[in-house]
Amino acid sequence: MGIFLNIVTEPISPRILIRPVEESAIKRLMQDLPISELLARIFVGRGIFTGEDCKKFFTTDIAQLHDPFLFNGMKRAIERISRAIVHKEKIVVYGDYDVDGVTATALCLRVLRACGAQADFYLPNRLVEGYGLQEAAVLQIAEGGAKLLITVDCGISGVAAVAAANRAGLDVIITDHHEPHGELPPAVAVLNPKIEGCGYPDASLAGVGVALKLCQALVSFCHKNASLWQDDLDIVALGTVADVVPLTGENRCLVTLGFTQLAQSNKPGLRALMEVQGFSGKKLSTGNVAFGLAPCINAGGRLGDAHAGVELLLTQDPITARTLALAMKQANMERRSIDEQVQEEAFAWINEHVKADRDCAVVAASPNWHSGVIGIVASRIVERLHRPTLLFAVNEAGIAKGSGRSIAGLNLLLALKGCADLLTTWGGHAAAAGLSLPADKIDELRTRFNATVKEMVSPEDFLPTIVADAAVDFPALTVKFLNTLTRMEPFGQGNPRPVFLCRDIDHRYAPRIVGNKHLKMALKPAGGAGGVFLDAIAFGSGERLSAIAAAKNFSVAFSLENNDWNNTLQMNIKGVAL
Repeated sequence: MGIFLNIVTEPISPRILIRPVEESAIKRLMQDLPISELLARIFVGRGIFTGEDCKKFFTTDIAQLHDPFLFNGMKRAIERISRAIVHKEKIVVYGDYDVDGVTATALCLRVLRACGAQADFYLPNRLVEGYGLQEAAVLQIAEGGAKLLITVDCGISGVAAVAAANRAGLDVIITDHHEPHGELPPAVAVLNPKIEGCGYPDASLAGVGVALKLCQALVSFCHKNASLWQDDLDIVALGTVADVVPLTGENRCLVTLGFTQLAQSNKPGLRALMEVQGFSGKKLSTGNVAFGLAPCINAGGRLGDAHAGVELLLTQDPITARTLALAMKQANMERRSIDEQVQEEAFAWINEHVKADRDCAVVAASPNWHSGVIGIVASRIVERLHRPTLLFAVNEAGIAKGSGRSIAGLNLLLALKGCADLLTTWGGHAAAAGLSLPADKIDELRTRFNATVKEMVSPEDFLPTIVADAAVDFPALTVKFLNTLTRMEPFGQGNPRPVFLCRDIDHRYAPRIVGNKHLKMALKPAGGAGGVFLDAIAFGSGERLSAIAAAKNFSVAFSLENNDWNNTLQMNIKGVAL
Protein backbone atom coordinates (compact mmCIF):
# COMPACT_ATOMS: atom_id res chain seq x y z
CA MET A 1 0.00 0.00 0.00
CA GLY A 2 1.37 3.44 -0.96
CA ILE A 3 2.51 6.02 1.57
CA PHE A 4 -0.40 8.34 0.73
CA LEU A 5 -3.03 5.77 1.57
CA ASN A 6 -1.19 4.83 4.75
CA ILE A 7 -1.08 8.45 5.81
CA VAL A 8 -4.71 9.10 5.07
CA THR A 9 -5.89 6.14 7.11
CA GLU A 10 -3.20 6.14 9.80
CA PRO A 11 -0.38 8.74 9.89
CA ILE A 12 3.13 7.37 9.80
CA SER A 13 5.57 7.79 12.65
CA PRO A 14 7.76 10.90 12.22
CA ARG A 15 11.52 11.16 12.35
CA ILE A 16 12.72 13.18 15.32
CA LEU A 17 16.12 14.78 14.82
CA ILE A 18 18.24 16.98 17.05
CA ARG A 19 19.21 20.33 15.55
CA PRO A 20 22.96 20.16 14.87
CA VAL A 21 25.01 22.88 16.58
CA GLU A 22 28.73 23.31 17.20
CA GLU A 23 29.64 21.96 20.62
CA SER A 24 32.49 24.45 20.83
CA ALA A 25 30.00 27.30 20.39
CA ILE A 26 27.96 25.95 23.30
CA LYS A 27 31.02 25.87 25.53
CA ARG A 28 32.05 29.40 24.57
CA LEU A 29 28.58 30.74 25.35
CA MET A 30 28.59 28.97 28.73
CA GLN A 31 31.92 30.68 29.48
CA ASP A 32 30.38 34.01 28.52
CA LEU A 33 27.14 33.53 30.47
CA PRO A 34 26.22 31.67 33.68
CA ILE A 35 23.67 29.38 31.97
CA SER A 36 23.13 25.65 31.72
CA GLU A 37 24.31 23.52 28.82
CA LEU A 38 20.70 22.97 27.82
CA LEU A 39 19.92 26.68 27.54
CA ALA A 40 23.21 27.33 25.75
CA ARG A 41 22.30 24.66 23.20
CA ILE A 42 18.91 26.31 22.59
CA PHE A 43 20.47 29.77 22.21
CA VAL A 44 23.22 28.63 19.85
CA GLY A 45 20.61 26.91 17.72
CA ARG A 46 19.01 30.35 17.28
CA GLY A 47 22.22 32.08 16.33
CA ILE A 48 22.95 33.49 19.80
CA PHE A 49 26.67 32.90 20.27
CA THR A 50 27.79 35.56 22.73
CA GLY A 51 26.60 37.43 25.77
CA GLU A 52 26.14 40.49 23.57
CA ASP A 53 23.95 38.48 21.17
CA CYS A 54 21.89 37.33 24.14
CA LYS A 55 21.50 40.89 25.39
CA LYS A 56 20.26 42.04 21.98
CA PHE A 57 17.84 39.10 21.78
CA PHE A 58 16.25 39.80 25.15
CA THR A 59 16.27 43.60 24.88
CA THR A 60 13.47 45.16 22.88
CA ASP A 61 13.57 48.89 22.30
CA ILE A 62 11.99 51.04 19.62
CA ALA A 63 15.42 52.59 19.04
CA GLN A 64 16.45 49.24 17.49
CA LEU A 65 14.29 49.93 14.42
CA HIS A 66 16.15 50.85 11.26
CA ASP A 67 15.95 54.23 9.53
CA PRO A 68 13.13 53.96 6.94
CA PHE A 69 15.05 56.22 4.56
CA LEU A 70 17.52 53.37 4.04
CA PHE A 71 15.01 52.19 1.45
CA ASN A 72 16.08 53.36 -1.98
CA GLY A 73 13.09 55.32 -3.23
CA MET A 74 11.69 56.21 0.19
CA LYS A 75 12.52 59.90 -0.24
CA ARG A 76 10.74 59.97 -3.63
CA ALA A 77 7.72 58.22 -2.11
CA ILE A 78 7.45 60.62 0.82
CA GLU A 79 7.93 63.71 -1.33
CA ARG A 80 5.10 62.54 -3.61
CA ILE A 81 2.79 61.85 -0.64
CA SER A 82 3.66 65.21 0.90
CA ARG A 83 2.80 66.95 -2.38
CA ALA A 84 -0.54 65.15 -2.45
CA ILE A 85 -1.26 66.31 1.11
CA VAL A 86 -0.34 69.93 0.36
CA HIS A 87 -2.44 70.04 -2.83
CA LYS A 88 -5.30 68.08 -1.24
CA GLU A 89 -5.10 65.34 -3.86
CA LYS A 90 -7.11 62.21 -3.21
CA ILE A 91 -4.95 59.25 -2.13
CA VAL A 92 -6.17 55.65 -2.29
CA VAL A 93 -4.49 52.83 -0.36
CA TYR A 94 -4.80 49.58 -2.33
CA GLY A 95 -4.50 46.60 0.01
CA ASP A 96 -4.91 42.87 0.12
CA TYR A 97 -7.72 40.84 1.65
CA ASP A 98 -5.67 38.85 4.18
CA VAL A 99 -4.77 40.05 7.68
CA ASP A 100 -1.39 41.41 6.60
CA GLY A 101 -3.05 43.47 3.87
CA VAL A 102 -5.97 44.58 6.03
CA THR A 103 -3.73 45.75 8.88
CA ALA A 104 -1.35 47.49 6.45
CA THR A 105 -4.30 49.29 4.84
CA ALA A 106 -5.71 50.44 8.18
CA LEU A 107 -2.27 51.54 9.41
CA CYS A 108 -1.62 53.68 6.33
CA LEU A 109 -5.06 55.26 6.46
CA ARG A 110 -4.70 56.16 10.13
CA VAL A 111 -1.30 57.80 9.62
CA LEU A 112 -2.12 59.46 6.28
CA ARG A 113 -5.28 61.04 7.70
CA ALA A 114 -3.45 62.12 10.84
CA CYS A 115 -0.94 63.88 8.58
CA GLY A 116 -3.75 65.73 6.82
CA ALA A 117 -4.23 63.55 3.73
CA GLN A 118 -7.54 62.96 1.98
CA ALA A 119 -7.22 59.19 1.92
CA ASP A 120 -9.53 56.28 1.13
CA PHE A 121 -8.91 52.58 0.50
CA TYR A 122 -9.63 49.79 -1.95
CA LEU A 123 -9.52 46.07 -1.24
CA PRO A 124 -10.05 43.59 -4.08
CA ASN A 125 -12.71 40.92 -3.73
CA ARG A 126 -10.94 37.57 -3.43
CA LEU A 127 -13.72 35.66 -5.18
CA VAL A 128 -14.21 38.09 -8.08
CA GLU A 129 -10.90 39.90 -8.65
CA GLY A 130 -8.35 37.67 -6.96
CA TYR A 131 -5.01 38.70 -5.53
CA GLY A 132 -2.88 41.64 -6.57
CA LEU A 133 -3.07 44.97 -8.32
CA GLN A 134 -5.78 44.69 -10.97
CA GLU A 135 -5.85 46.94 -14.05
CA ALA A 136 -9.65 47.33 -14.01
CA ALA A 137 -9.58 48.39 -10.35
CA VAL A 138 -6.77 50.87 -10.98
CA LEU A 139 -8.73 52.52 -13.81
CA GLN A 140 -11.81 52.66 -11.59
CA ILE A 141 -9.78 54.38 -8.89
CA ALA A 142 -8.42 56.89 -11.40
CA GLU A 143 -11.91 57.64 -12.66
CA GLY A 144 -12.95 58.30 -9.06
CA GLY A 145 -10.60 61.27 -8.93
CA ALA A 146 -7.60 59.80 -7.13
CA LYS A 147 -4.18 61.17 -8.08
CA LEU A 148 -2.00 58.89 -5.97
CA LEU A 149 -2.29 55.15 -5.33
CA ILE A 150 -0.28 53.45 -2.57
CA THR A 151 -0.22 49.66 -2.57
CA VAL A 152 0.34 47.68 0.61
CA ASP A 153 1.18 43.96 0.74
CA CYS A 154 0.82 43.72 -3.05
CA GLY A 155 1.87 45.28 -6.34
CA ILE A 156 5.37 43.96 -6.93
CA SER A 157 4.10 42.01 -9.97
CA GLY A 158 1.68 44.69 -11.17
CA VAL A 159 3.68 45.95 -14.16
CA ALA A 160 0.69 46.20 -16.51
CA ALA A 161 -1.61 47.69 -13.87
CA VAL A 162 0.90 50.40 -12.91
CA ALA A 163 1.48 51.23 -16.58
CA ALA A 164 -2.29 51.60 -17.01
CA ALA A 165 -2.41 53.83 -13.94
CA ASN A 166 0.32 56.05 -15.37
CA ARG A 167 -1.58 56.44 -18.63
CA ALA A 168 -4.67 57.43 -16.63
CA GLY A 169 -2.78 60.12 -14.74
CA LEU A 170 -2.55 58.14 -11.50
CA ASP A 171 0.82 58.01 -9.75
CA VAL A 172 1.64 54.78 -7.90
CA ILE A 173 3.85 53.96 -4.92
CA ILE A 174 4.42 50.23 -4.37
CA THR A 175 5.00 48.83 -0.87
CA ASP A 176 5.22 45.05 -0.82
CA HIS A 177 7.22 42.19 0.65
CA HIS A 178 6.49 39.37 -1.80
CA GLU A 179 9.26 37.91 -3.92
CA PRO A 180 9.87 39.95 -7.09
CA HIS A 181 10.24 38.03 -10.33
CA GLY A 182 11.00 39.79 -13.56
CA GLU A 183 10.46 43.46 -14.39
CA LEU A 184 9.57 45.91 -11.62
CA PRO A 185 6.48 48.11 -11.99
CA PRO A 186 7.08 51.64 -13.44
CA ALA A 187 6.01 53.34 -10.20
CA VAL A 188 7.13 56.56 -8.49
CA ALA A 189 8.83 54.31 -5.95
CA VAL A 190 8.96 50.59 -5.28
CA LEU A 191 9.59 49.73 -1.62
CA ASN A 192 10.25 46.05 -1.10
CA PRO A 193 13.05 44.72 1.13
CA LYS A 194 13.38 41.64 -1.07
CA ILE A 195 14.48 43.65 -4.11
CA GLU A 196 18.21 43.27 -4.68
CA GLY A 197 19.94 46.54 -3.87
CA CYS A 198 16.89 48.02 -2.11
CA GLY A 199 19.17 49.40 0.61
CA TYR A 200 17.15 48.13 3.55
CA PRO A 201 18.95 45.73 5.94
CA ASP A 202 15.98 43.55 7.02
CA ALA A 203 14.34 41.55 4.24
CA SER A 204 11.92 39.66 6.49
CA LEU A 205 9.35 42.41 7.09
CA ALA A 206 5.68 41.57 6.55
CA GLY A 207 3.58 43.74 4.26
CA VAL A 208 2.38 45.72 7.27
CA GLY A 209 6.02 46.12 8.32
CA VAL A 210 6.93 47.75 5.00
CA ALA A 211 3.84 49.95 5.30
CA LEU A 212 5.02 50.94 8.78
CA LYS A 213 8.38 52.09 7.38
CA LEU A 214 6.48 54.32 4.92
CA CYS A 215 4.42 55.74 7.78
CA GLN A 216 7.48 56.19 9.97
CA ALA A 217 9.22 58.14 7.19
CA LEU A 218 6.13 60.27 6.46
CA VAL A 219 5.66 61.27 10.09
CA SER A 220 9.32 62.25 10.31
CA PHE A 221 9.21 64.19 7.02
CA CYS A 222 6.07 66.06 8.11
CA HIS A 223 7.62 66.85 11.52
CA LYS A 224 4.74 65.15 13.32
CA ASN A 225 4.93 63.37 16.66
CA ALA A 226 6.31 59.82 16.41
CA SER A 227 3.32 58.60 18.43
CA LEU A 228 1.31 58.76 15.17
CA TRP A 229 2.94 55.50 14.12
CA GLN A 230 4.18 54.16 17.44
CA ASP A 231 0.63 54.04 18.82
CA ASP A 232 -0.33 51.64 16.01
CA LEU A 233 2.22 48.94 16.77
CA ASP A 234 -0.66 46.79 18.05
CA ILE A 235 -1.99 46.72 14.46
CA VAL A 236 1.51 46.00 13.13
CA ALA A 237 1.98 43.08 15.52
CA LEU A 238 -1.35 41.56 14.50
CA GLY A 239 -0.48 41.62 10.79
CA THR A 240 3.10 40.49 11.29
CA VAL A 241 2.15 37.42 13.33
CA ALA A 242 -0.71 36.53 10.99
CA ASP A 243 1.59 36.52 7.96
CA VAL A 244 3.97 34.01 9.59
CA VAL A 245 7.15 35.95 8.81
CA PRO A 246 10.29 35.29 10.88
CA LEU A 247 10.00 36.74 14.37
CA THR A 248 13.62 37.79 14.39
CA GLY A 249 15.36 41.12 13.95
CA GLU A 250 13.00 44.03 13.42
CA ASN A 251 9.91 41.80 13.39
CA ARG A 252 10.71 40.54 16.89
CA CYS A 253 10.94 44.12 18.13
CA LEU A 254 7.70 45.16 16.42
CA VAL A 255 5.74 42.18 17.73
CA THR A 256 7.08 42.41 21.29
CA LEU A 257 6.23 46.10 21.55
CA GLY A 258 2.95 45.58 19.70
CA PHE A 259 1.79 42.80 21.99
CA THR A 260 2.22 45.09 25.01
CA GLN A 261 0.00 47.64 23.29
CA LEU A 262 -2.46 45.02 22.05
CA ALA A 263 -3.16 43.71 25.55
CA GLN A 264 -4.27 47.19 26.60
CA SER A 265 -5.27 48.63 23.22
CA ASN A 266 -7.28 51.84 23.15
CA LYS A 267 -8.75 50.94 19.76
CA PRO A 268 -12.42 49.99 20.14
CA GLY A 269 -12.20 47.44 17.34
CA LEU A 270 -9.29 45.50 18.79
CA ARG A 271 -10.79 45.65 22.28
CA ALA A 272 -14.11 44.29 20.97
CA LEU A 273 -12.43 41.50 19.00
CA MET A 274 -10.40 40.40 22.00
CA GLU A 275 -13.54 40.46 24.14
CA VAL A 276 -15.66 38.28 21.82
CA GLN A 277 -12.73 35.85 21.49
CA GLY A 278 -12.24 35.64 25.25
CA PHE A 279 -8.83 37.32 25.44
CA SER A 280 -9.71 40.42 27.44
CA GLY A 281 -7.32 40.97 30.33
CA LYS A 282 -5.04 38.11 29.27
CA LYS A 283 -1.38 38.13 28.31
CA LEU A 284 -1.42 37.49 24.57
CA SER A 285 0.75 34.94 22.81
CA THR A 286 1.44 34.48 19.12
CA GLY A 287 -0.93 31.51 19.28
CA ASN A 288 -3.76 33.70 20.58
CA VAL A 289 -3.22 36.13 17.73
CA ALA A 290 -2.58 33.59 14.97
CA PHE A 291 -5.45 31.24 15.86
CA GLY A 292 -7.84 33.49 17.78
CA LEU A 293 -7.80 37.04 16.42
CA ALA A 294 -6.36 36.75 12.91
CA PRO A 295 -8.83 34.12 11.59
CA CYS A 296 -11.77 36.40 12.44
CA ILE A 297 -10.28 39.25 10.43
CA ASN A 298 -9.31 36.84 7.66
CA ALA A 299 -12.76 35.29 7.44
CA GLY A 300 -14.37 38.24 5.69
CA GLY A 301 -11.71 38.28 3.00
CA ARG A 302 -11.88 34.52 2.54
CA LEU A 303 -15.63 34.69 2.00
CA GLY A 304 -15.38 37.68 -0.32
CA ASP A 305 -15.46 41.06 1.50
CA ALA A 306 -12.49 42.14 3.62
CA HIS A 307 -13.68 45.73 4.17
CA ALA A 308 -15.08 45.00 7.64
CA GLY A 309 -11.56 44.26 8.89
CA VAL A 310 -10.34 47.71 7.93
CA GLU A 311 -13.46 49.34 9.40
CA LEU A 312 -12.92 47.43 12.65
CA LEU A 313 -9.40 48.84 12.97
CA LEU A 314 -10.50 52.38 12.10
CA THR A 315 -13.73 52.83 14.04
CA GLN A 316 -13.83 54.93 17.20
CA ASP A 317 -17.36 53.81 18.11
CA PRO A 318 -17.52 50.94 20.64
CA ILE A 319 -21.00 49.86 19.49
CA THR A 320 -19.91 49.65 15.86
CA ALA A 321 -16.77 47.84 16.95
CA ARG A 322 -18.69 45.15 18.84
CA THR A 323 -21.14 44.69 15.94
CA LEU A 324 -18.23 44.20 13.52
CA ALA A 325 -16.38 41.87 15.90
CA LEU A 326 -19.42 39.64 16.39
CA ALA A 327 -20.01 39.54 12.63
CA MET A 328 -16.40 38.50 12.09
CA LYS A 329 -16.68 35.75 14.66
CA GLN A 330 -19.79 34.44 12.89
CA ALA A 331 -18.05 34.66 9.50
CA ASN A 332 -15.16 32.64 10.88
CA MET A 333 -17.55 29.92 12.06
CA GLU A 334 -19.06 29.84 8.57
CA ARG A 335 -15.56 29.67 7.07
CA ARG A 336 -14.73 26.68 9.27
CA SER A 337 -17.81 24.82 8.04
CA ILE A 338 -16.85 25.43 4.41
CA ASP A 339 -13.27 24.50 5.20
CA GLU A 340 -14.32 21.11 6.62
CA GLN A 341 -16.42 20.32 3.57
CA VAL A 342 -13.64 21.14 1.10
CA GLN A 343 -11.12 19.23 3.20
CA GLU A 344 -13.30 16.12 3.19
CA GLU A 345 -13.73 16.27 -0.60
CA ALA A 346 -10.04 16.92 -1.18
CA PHE A 347 -8.91 13.90 0.84
CA ALA A 348 -11.49 11.75 -0.93
CA TRP A 349 -10.01 12.85 -4.26
CA ILE A 350 -6.50 12.09 -3.01
CA ASN A 351 -7.47 8.57 -1.94
CA GLU A 352 -8.79 7.88 -5.41
CA HIS A 353 -6.21 9.59 -7.61
CA VAL A 354 -2.85 10.03 -5.84
CA LYS A 355 -0.30 7.22 -5.99
CA ALA A 356 2.83 7.17 -3.85
CA ASP A 357 5.04 5.60 -6.51
CA ARG A 358 4.02 8.22 -9.07
CA ASP A 359 3.13 11.52 -7.41
CA CYS A 360 5.58 13.83 -5.66
CA ALA A 361 2.90 16.50 -5.27
CA VAL A 362 -0.84 16.98 -5.01
CA VAL A 363 -2.53 19.07 -7.72
CA ALA A 364 -6.32 19.00 -7.45
CA ALA A 365 -9.22 21.17 -8.61
CA SER A 366 -12.98 21.31 -8.30
CA PRO A 367 -15.82 23.69 -9.23
CA ASN A 368 -17.36 22.83 -5.84
CA TRP A 369 -14.51 24.24 -3.79
CA HIS A 370 -14.59 27.72 -2.25
CA SER A 371 -11.54 29.73 -3.34
CA GLY A 372 -11.43 31.44 0.05
CA VAL A 373 -10.49 28.29 1.98
CA ILE A 374 -8.36 26.26 -0.42
CA GLY A 375 -5.18 27.72 1.07
CA ILE A 376 -6.14 26.46 4.51
CA VAL A 377 -7.00 23.02 3.12
CA ALA A 378 -3.74 22.90 1.15
CA SER A 379 -1.88 23.50 4.43
CA ARG A 380 -3.75 20.62 6.07
CA ILE A 381 -2.86 18.30 3.20
CA VAL A 382 0.81 19.22 3.46
CA GLU A 383 0.72 18.57 7.22
CA ARG A 384 -0.84 15.17 6.63
CA LEU A 385 0.80 13.94 3.44
CA HIS A 386 4.11 15.84 3.42
CA ARG A 387 3.76 16.63 -0.28
CA PRO A 388 3.71 20.09 -1.94
CA THR A 389 0.08 20.86 -2.70
CA LEU A 390 -1.73 23.04 -5.23
CA LEU A 391 -5.51 23.31 -4.85
CA PHE A 392 -7.79 25.13 -7.29
CA ALA A 393 -11.34 26.41 -7.25
CA VAL A 394 -12.74 26.49 -10.78
CA ASN A 395 -15.23 29.24 -11.62
CA GLU A 396 -18.00 29.32 -14.23
CA ALA A 397 -15.69 30.97 -16.76
CA GLY A 398 -13.33 28.00 -16.60
CA ILE A 399 -10.62 29.82 -14.66
CA ALA A 400 -8.87 27.90 -11.92
CA LYS A 401 -7.78 30.09 -9.00
CA GLY A 402 -5.40 28.29 -6.71
CA SER A 403 -3.35 28.32 -3.54
CA GLY A 404 -0.14 26.40 -3.04
CA ARG A 405 1.67 25.24 0.08
CA SER A 406 5.07 23.60 0.23
CA ILE A 407 7.29 21.38 2.35
CA ALA A 408 10.52 22.45 4.02
CA GLY A 409 12.75 21.07 1.26
CA LEU A 410 11.08 22.86 -1.66
CA ASN A 411 11.01 26.52 -2.68
CA LEU A 412 7.52 26.71 -4.12
CA LEU A 413 8.16 29.80 -6.24
CA LEU A 414 11.16 28.17 -7.92
CA ALA A 415 9.06 25.08 -8.61
CA LEU A 416 6.26 27.15 -10.13
CA LYS A 417 8.77 29.04 -12.26
CA GLY A 418 9.30 25.82 -14.19
CA CYS A 419 5.59 25.83 -15.02
CA ALA A 420 5.20 29.58 -15.56
CA ASP A 421 4.19 29.26 -19.22
CA LEU A 422 1.00 27.48 -18.10
CA LEU A 423 0.06 30.07 -15.50
CA THR A 424 -1.93 33.26 -15.97
CA THR A 425 -0.80 34.73 -12.64
CA TRP A 426 1.47 33.51 -9.87
CA GLY A 427 3.42 34.89 -6.93
CA GLY A 428 4.05 34.58 -3.22
CA HIS A 429 6.78 33.09 -1.05
CA ALA A 430 8.97 30.00 -0.86
CA ALA A 431 6.39 28.24 1.32
CA ALA A 432 3.08 29.59 -0.04
CA ALA A 433 1.83 30.98 -3.32
CA GLY A 434 -1.26 32.09 -5.19
CA LEU A 435 -1.77 31.27 -8.86
CA SER A 436 -4.34 30.97 -11.62
CA LEU A 437 -4.65 29.32 -15.03
CA PRO A 438 -7.29 28.00 -17.43
CA ALA A 439 -8.95 24.92 -15.92
CA ASP A 440 -8.22 22.86 -19.03
CA LYS A 441 -4.49 23.11 -18.25
CA ILE A 442 -4.75 21.55 -14.77
CA ASP A 443 -3.79 18.06 -15.98
CA GLU A 444 -0.71 19.40 -17.76
CA LEU A 445 0.23 21.43 -14.69
CA ARG A 446 -0.10 18.31 -12.54
CA THR A 447 2.31 16.41 -14.79
CA ARG A 448 4.80 19.26 -15.09
CA PHE A 449 4.70 20.27 -11.43
CA ASN A 450 5.23 16.68 -10.30
CA ALA A 451 8.24 16.36 -12.61
CA THR A 452 9.68 19.65 -11.37
CA VAL A 453 9.25 18.69 -7.72
CA LYS A 454 10.85 15.29 -8.34
CA GLU A 455 13.95 17.01 -9.71
CA MET A 456 14.21 19.51 -6.85
CA VAL A 457 13.80 17.33 -3.75
CA SER A 458 15.14 14.12 -2.29
CA PRO A 459 13.04 11.18 -1.00
CA GLU A 460 13.87 12.17 2.59
CA ASP A 461 12.07 15.48 2.08
CA PHE A 462 8.77 13.58 1.88
CA LEU A 463 9.14 12.07 5.34
CA PRO A 464 7.53 13.86 8.29
CA THR A 465 10.45 15.25 10.27
CA ILE A 466 10.53 17.10 13.58
CA VAL A 467 13.68 18.93 14.57
CA ALA A 468 14.17 19.22 18.32
CA ASP A 469 16.43 21.73 20.03
CA ALA A 470 17.80 19.20 22.48
CA ALA A 471 17.29 15.85 24.14
CA VAL A 472 16.17 16.15 27.78
CA ASP A 473 15.44 13.97 30.77
CA PHE A 474 12.35 14.37 32.94
CA PRO A 475 14.18 16.03 35.90
CA ALA A 476 15.01 19.02 33.65
CA LEU A 477 11.33 19.76 33.03
CA THR A 478 10.55 22.17 35.85
CA VAL A 479 8.51 25.33 36.34
CA LYS A 480 11.74 27.31 36.68
CA PHE A 481 12.93 25.99 33.32
CA LEU A 482 9.60 26.88 31.70
CA ASN A 483 9.79 30.42 33.11
CA THR A 484 13.21 30.83 31.49
CA LEU A 485 11.88 29.62 28.14
CA THR A 486 8.94 32.01 28.38
CA ARG A 487 11.35 34.93 28.37
CA MET A 488 12.21 33.98 24.78
CA GLU A 489 8.73 34.97 23.58
CA PRO A 490 7.26 35.96 21.21
CA PHE A 491 7.60 32.59 19.50
CA GLY A 492 6.91 32.07 15.86
CA GLN A 493 8.60 31.54 12.50
CA GLY A 494 12.36 32.02 12.94
CA ASN A 495 12.07 31.82 16.73
CA PRO A 496 9.90 28.76 17.34
CA ARG A 497 8.90 27.60 20.78
CA PRO A 498 11.71 25.22 21.82
CA VAL A 499 11.03 21.57 21.07
CA PHE A 500 12.62 18.78 23.08
CA LEU A 501 13.15 15.07 22.62
CA CYS A 502 12.50 12.55 25.39
CA ARG A 503 13.52 8.97 24.66
CA ASP A 504 12.43 5.74 26.38
CA ILE A 505 9.01 6.99 27.42
CA ASP A 506 6.07 4.95 28.67
CA HIS A 507 2.46 5.56 29.69
CA ARG A 508 1.49 6.26 33.29
CA TYR A 509 -2.19 5.82 32.41
CA ALA A 510 -3.93 4.60 29.30
CA PRO A 511 -4.20 7.42 26.72
CA ARG A 512 -7.66 8.61 25.70
CA ILE A 513 -9.30 10.86 23.14
CA VAL A 514 -10.58 14.24 24.30
CA GLY A 515 -12.22 17.14 22.48
CA ASN A 516 -11.94 17.16 18.70
CA LYS A 517 -9.76 14.06 18.15
CA HIS A 518 -7.02 15.17 20.57
CA LEU A 519 -4.96 12.56 22.40
CA LYS A 520 -4.59 13.00 26.17
CA MET A 521 -1.75 11.14 27.87
CA ALA A 522 0.27 10.91 31.06
CA LEU A 523 3.92 10.06 30.30
CA LYS A 524 6.78 8.84 32.44
CA PRO A 525 10.29 7.46 31.96
CA ALA A 526 10.15 3.82 30.89
CA GLY A 527 10.87 1.58 33.85
CA GLY A 528 10.78 4.56 36.18
CA ALA A 529 9.54 3.97 39.68
CA GLY A 530 7.56 6.37 41.81
CA GLY A 531 5.15 9.04 40.70
CA VAL A 532 7.30 11.03 38.26
CA PHE A 533 5.14 11.81 35.23
CA LEU A 534 3.81 14.71 33.17
CA ASP A 535 0.46 15.29 31.53
CA ALA A 536 0.65 15.48 27.74
CA ILE A 537 -1.67 16.51 24.92
CA ALA A 538 -1.25 15.64 21.23
CA PHE A 539 -3.64 17.84 19.29
CA GLY A 540 -5.36 16.21 16.33
CA SER A 541 -3.70 12.84 16.94
CA GLY A 542 -6.68 10.85 18.15
CA GLU A 543 -6.53 8.58 15.10
CA ARG A 544 -3.20 7.22 16.36
CA LEU A 545 -4.71 6.10 19.67
CA SER A 546 -4.37 2.36 19.08
CA ALA A 547 -0.76 2.48 17.89
CA ILE A 548 0.42 4.86 20.60
CA ALA A 549 -1.47 3.10 23.40
CA ALA A 550 0.23 -0.18 22.52
CA ALA A 551 3.72 1.36 22.35
CA LYS A 552 6.47 0.82 24.90
CA ASN A 553 9.77 2.67 25.19
CA PHE A 554 8.86 5.24 22.55
CA SER A 555 10.16 8.75 21.90
CA VAL A 556 8.27 12.03 21.94
CA ALA A 557 9.02 15.49 20.59
CA PHE A 558 7.25 18.18 22.58
CA SER A 559 7.24 21.75 23.79
CA LEU A 560 6.83 22.53 27.46
CA GLU A 561 3.92 24.72 28.48
CA ASN A 562 1.62 25.62 31.32
CA ASN A 563 -1.83 24.03 31.30
CA ASP A 564 -4.12 26.97 31.94
CA TRP A 565 -6.95 24.69 33.10
CA ASN A 566 -5.16 23.38 36.18
CA ASN A 567 -1.97 25.50 36.24
CA THR A 568 0.40 22.57 35.87
CA LEU A 569 3.25 21.70 33.52
CA GLN A 570 2.19 19.96 30.32
CA MET A 571 3.96 18.42 27.35
CA ASN A 572 2.50 19.64 24.07
CA ILE A 573 3.32 16.70 21.84
CA LYS A 574 4.60 17.52 18.36
CA GLY A 575 5.32 13.93 17.34
CA VAL A 576 5.48 10.40 18.67
CA ALA A 577 8.12 8.07 17.20
CA LEU A 578 7.19 4.45 17.85
